[in-house]
Amino acid sequence: MNETKILVTAANGHTGFPAAKELLDLGFSVRAFVRNPKNKNARELSRFGAEIFVGNIEDIADVRKALNGISRVYFVPTYPNLLFQGTTFVNALEESEVEHVVLLTQWLSSSRHPSVYTKEHWLVDQAFKRQSKTKLTILNPGLFAFVYFMTPEPLAQFGILPDFGENAPPSNEDIGLVAAHILKNPEEHPGKIYRVTGKDLLTADEMAQIIGKNLGRKVKASKMSFSMMYKVLKASGYPQMDASQVKYYIEEGHKGAFAFKAPNNVVKEIVGKEPDGFGTITRRYLMENPMAKQSLWNKIKGMKFMLKVLFTKTWNMKTFEKERGFPSLNNPDYVLGSEEWGKNH
Repeated sequence: MNETKILVTAANGHTGFPAAKELLDLGFSVRAFVRNPKNKNARELSRFGAEIFVGNIEDIADVRKALNGISRVYFVPTYPNLLFQGTTFVNALEESEVEHVVLLTQWLSSSRHPSVYTKEHWLVDQAFKRQSKTKLTILNPGLFAFVYFMTPEPLAQFGILPDFGENAPPSNEDIGLVAAHILKNPEEHPGKIYRVTGKDLLTADEMAQIIGKNLGRKVKASKMSFSMMYKVLKASGYPQMDASQVKYYIEEGHKGAFAFKAPNNVVKEIVGKEPDGFGTITRRYLMENPMAKQSLWNKIKGMKFMLKVLFTKTWNMKTFEKERGFPSLNNPDYVLGSEEWGKNH
């Protein structure tokens, strides 16, 4: 095994798990930072030989311990506290002997965006760029493919796909693989920024056709009102904080932000494989879900869910954002209208 030890944060998560798994397959020693060691992914990484580090990424004492003896890092800040996590981590990083870090951020990252999450991503990016000791590579994917499958009941049983505009949605696995292969040979990547995309640029209707072909039923892409979107997310149990940002990302999709400069060859050039196509992603993310089966029982469960949505009171996001004290900017910019964003992308 390679003696270089690599830390992967959020190692139970969407991109952290495939990154950690690939690094183990490449022969590296991996320390997997997790909150829950009983999680299925943590148990699997342990079986593959990873060192499981249980801690709180928002506690600098835990981060300092996790960085002890580490040469390289894949850092994944997670919602809703990504700004706190990012600044905590970068302060601990300055005290460490880490040689290279790969930071997962966001394609939209900019200082004047209407989304608080996007503004926080930008602030974390700046903090990492300003640290003086560790070499940095940034991954800034757009809208992830898993987002399209977050509400399987209306999608699989009623053929309703929310229309988020054109996108070349990347798989979690491809993002993790790119991170792992950068950390395999980091000397080629200092100061670089890579956007990971899926194989093809698709309209919402084209995505619906691919999903429908796999499900064996008709699927239609629909532009859902934000009020209805909030009802569906609330009924599905998603946190209001995360749901409050959905509006801005849907609007970005319809303004063309995720189609801009997509797709690309990042996965092919860094990993040496073609990026996952949307059909492959659909089979992996949706068809393994029990709700994908077209059966009477699943139809009944889908109807119960839709009734729950009908009787769910939608969130008042304006009031929520005011109560939470979200930063408010005069004339915030969506990215394709932002001169600052354009210079960096």
